[in-house]
Amino acid sequence: MDILSHTISGLAIGTTATHFSKRKASHKFLIIFVSGLAAFFPDLDAISYWSEFDSTFGEWFGLRDSGVNIYHQKRWFSHHGFFHSFLMAVVFCAICVLLNILFSGFKLFRVNFRLNSPFYISVFLSYLVHLFEDMITPEFVWGGVAFMFPSENYWGGSGKIWWWNNYDLFLIVVFTFFLELTLSVVGRIVGKSMRWIALSTFVITMGVFIHQFNHRKYDFNYKGFSEHHEKWNFNEVKSKSIQKEILGDDLFELMTEFDESIPIWF
Repeated sequence: MDILSHTISGLAIGTTATHFSKRKASHKFLIIFVSGLAAFFPDLDAISYWSEFDSTFGEWFGLRDSGVNIYHQKRWFSHHGFFHSFLMAVVFCAICVLLNILFSGFKLFRVNFRLNSPFYISVFLSYLVHLFEDMITPEFVWGGVAFMFPSENYWGGSGKIWWWNNYDLFLIVVFTFFLELTLSVVGRIVGKSMRWIALSTFVITMGVFIHQFNHRKYDFNYKGFSEHHEKWNFNEVKSKSIQKEILGDDLFELMTEFDESIPIWF
C-alpha cells in the first residue's frame, strides 16, 4: 500500500486517541504526529531502492548485493522484513519510552505513565496498522510481511488490493482523520468529552475500510518476478477501472489528477 495512505491511517488513529487524553493540546499534537510517524516508519526499509544506496550504505557496510536486489530479497533488512514486524513495533514504542524518560526523568515518567497511555497505545496501533494494510497486497517475492520476525514465516500476501490506486481506501482514512479532528473542536465548543462518539466513528469507518477491500471482486495476487512482469500492466489498469466504478467519473478524475501531481507512488 502507498506511504501516504499508511501515514494518514496513523494520523487518524492518533486523532482518535487524543479524545482519551487528559493532557494539554501540545501533548495531543504529539500523539497525532508520532502516530503518523509510526505508521510511516516501517517503509524505511525501502531505502535500499534509493538510487544512491549502493554508493552510501552499500559501501559503508560492504554489501555485495545491489540495493535493488536487497529490496526484493528476504533478509531481515529487506523490504517487508524486520521493519514490518510486531517486534519492531514494540522496539519503536520502547524507543518512545526511553526518549520520554530521557527528557522527563524516570520518576516523572512513572507518575505520568497512565496519563500518557493514550500516546503509547496510539503509536503501537499506528505501527501495526501499516503492517495489516500491507498484508492485503500481493505476495510478489515476499509472500506478505515478516510479522512474527525472527520467524521465517511471512504473513499476508492475500492480493485483496493492488499496490497503488486505492483511492477509496485513501479517502476513507482522510475522512476519518478530519472527522475526528472536527469532533475534537465540537467537544471543546460544547464542553463535553466526545471520546465514545469518536471511538464509535473510528470503528464504523474502519468497518467500511475493511468492507471495501474485501469486495474488490478481483484477485490481484501473483507470485515472483515472472508473474510480476506478466500481470503488472493488467492489474494496474484493472485497479483503476475498479476505482472508477466505485468513485464515479468526476471523483475518479479528481483523484487521478492528485495522484499524478505528487512525486510518490500513490
